[in-house]
Formats: sequence, C-alpha cells, structure tokens
Amino acid sequence: MKLILFLILAGMLFSCGKSKPSHSTVDASEIKEIVLSNNSTIYIQDWVTNVEVVPLETTDKALVGIIDGVIVTDSNIIIYDTRQTHCIFIFGRNGKHRTTINRRGRGPQEYSDLYHVAMLPDHRTLAIHGQRGKILYFSLDGRLISSAPAGFLFSAMEYIDGENVVCAAYGIGESDPGLQGYKNRTDLLYFTDDTFGIKGSTFPPRYNRKEIAITPNIRKFGERVYVHRPYSDTIYQALSNGLKALYRINMEKIDGAANLNSGITREERNLLQEKHPTFYGFFADCNNYLNLDISIPPRQTAQNYVYSKRTGKAYRVERDSDRQDYLLWQLTSFPPQTSAQDRFVTILPAYNIFGIGTFNPKTGVRKNAATQRPELAHLTENSNPVVVLYGFKEGL
Repeated sequence: MKLILFLILAGMLFSCGKSKPSHSTVDASEIKEIVLSNNSTIYIQDWVTNVEVVPLETTDKALVGIIDGVIVTDSNIIIYDTRQTHCIFIFGRNGKHRTTINRRGRGPQEYSDLYHVAMLPDHRTLAIHGQRGKILYFSLDGRLISSAPAGFLFSAMEYIDGENVVCAAYGIGESDPGLQGYKNRTDLLYFTDDTFGIKGSTFPPRYNRKEIAITPNIRKFGERVYVHRPYSDTIYQALSNGLKALYRINMEKIDGAANLNSGITREERNLLQEKHPTFYGFFADCNNYLNLDISIPPRQTAQNYVYSKRTGKAYRVERDSDRQDYLLWQLTSFPPQTSAQDRFVTILPAYNIFGIGTFNPKTGVRKNAATQRPELAHLTENSNPVVVLYGFKEGL
C-alpha cells in the first residue's frame, strides 16, 4: 500500500514538473497611467455616497479575530482569519451569522494552518488552501464537499474562470518537491488548470530572497483577478494565457519610489521607505474607481488615493475635520479591503467606532460614530466588526 501511495504522489509531482517551461505572456498595449499628486485633493464628506452600514452579528460561534480576507457576494459576507482563530465566518448581507468553518487539525479533511480562501466561479463553493499542500472545498452552508492535493507550494490563489487558476508562490521552488523538473521553478506566479497542473509562470524573483522575500499580491474584484508585485508600479489582470497590464502608478509628483534596484538590501529598503512613499500593493477596484493605499514616510502610514475611471484623474482623499462625521473619518484611515460592483467595502473594528470622536467635559456628552448612527447604537467595543459599503458621486 505504501508503494502504491508513493507512486501516485510521484506521478502527481512529475505532472507538475513536465509542464510547459515557458514564461507566460504579458500584454501592456492598453495600460492606463495613474498620476498621483498632492495637489488634487478631495474631502471624503463631499464625495462619498450610497453608504450602507452592516454590523456583523456577535455570537459565541462567530467571534471574528484578525481579518485577513473579505469576500462579498449578493447574498453573503465572508471573512477569514488566517492568524488568530483560523476560521472562515459566513454572514448574510444583513450581517446575520450563518455558519463558521473551523476545520483546523491534522486529519484528512482538516487544515493545520489556513493560508487563503477563494470563491469558485459558481459563487456557491469556497476553496480553502491550507498547509500540507491541500485544498478543501466547502459549500456556503459549511459542508465539506471534497479535497484535492495542490501539487506544489503557494501562498494564495484565485480562480480566473472554471478551468484556470493563478497562484502566488514563495520563490523557493528549488526546494519544493512539486516543482522539481520545472525550468522556471523559482518564479513567483504560476498559471494552472483547475487541478493545479502548471501551464506557465512569470515574475522571476527580482530581489535577493535573503534580503527581501516577497510574494505577489493576488486580488479578485467581481469576476476579474488582479496581480501586483510588491514595490512595483504596475497592476495586472490575470488571464488564462498570461497577464494584461491595466494600471501603471506614477508617483513622481509625490516623490515616490517604485521598481527598486534589484540589488537593494533590506536596510536600504527600510531607509528608502522612511523618505519616500511606496506602493506595496494594497488596492481595491470597483466599477468606476480604483483605490490605492500608498505608504507615506516616515512611519509608513496609509494614504488613500482614488482614481476615477470617468475622468482619468487620481485624487488624494482627506477628511474635513470641521465636519464631524466620524464613520466617514474612519474611511480615510481604513482603506477598502474589497469591493461589491460599484462600491468599496471597508471592515471597521467595533472598538474604532468608539475610539474617534469628541468629549465635552462640561456636559459629559461623548460623540462618536455609535451616537451618530442608530444602526451602531447597540455595539460594544467587544462586538464583531462593522462592514461599510460606499460609493463616490458621479461628478468625480
């Protein structure tokens, strides 16, 4: 029996190794340049519209820890935590808790560590990528459907369509048994079929891994999958046959740094980030706007820029301190994690709802987001997070 299992595993690994060794194509024919400037500033109170606030139900079975990923569909809000609870929490769009997937363990139908969660194109199935090279497939009511081996090591994945998947790797293919025999096994991005058989790859490592170890960012908004290499200026769309360059981020007017020297050391990078804005790859795309989270020195604080596809211009997003809408204030500090059609989606910790506001010592009245919005009145600092969906007015 052990010999049979070994032969099956060897066959699976060999199928990865004999995949096409060529780099995938990159199409840059229709790329849009986004020029960031501090002279084009908007106040969030003037332009945000269509705000929807959804407090997530707090129960003993739904205590959300760290938020590492958010998926929003027409019917569900899905949050997963890879570091604290190692759970996937599924809520209705009204915030009511539906189920929690918690299969942490070492059994054949469990994950010892949770890495990434992806929604299949059928919008009914979750693919859970866990440690030990295994993918578990669950229905949205929390039932295990099936499991499959991944074949090689990667950190994140997204389904381009029902037959194609893109995976972000660590660049350690020389020591990965699943990539032995594959010519470009140190690449950081792999295109596979739906059984994770490799079709092609790209993103050869740019930096010395001992100095700067990075993996590509893979994000999915609607039906489109986006890829970005940290510290670079280009955002791509992943297609079944390669990458299409969508946006190039021009940070010259804000003295930004991108596409760092390939020989840069960790110390040099840290010093550079203390003096120059950088783009690590936090962004969200919706129908009409792209939100960019730029790291601003010296403390690498987040600064939001929104790019309008209508006007072709980018704007620095600020808050008007004279207009004390505390929920909107939070949107300048917490960039959107994802989007839902024409709106961005931001997840706010409940304690932050109470943390920003004013207190009048003469009257003893405290004002914060919970006192301004009735739907937040029942929250406590120990409640589950609050989901905020919002759009921008058409004039932008």
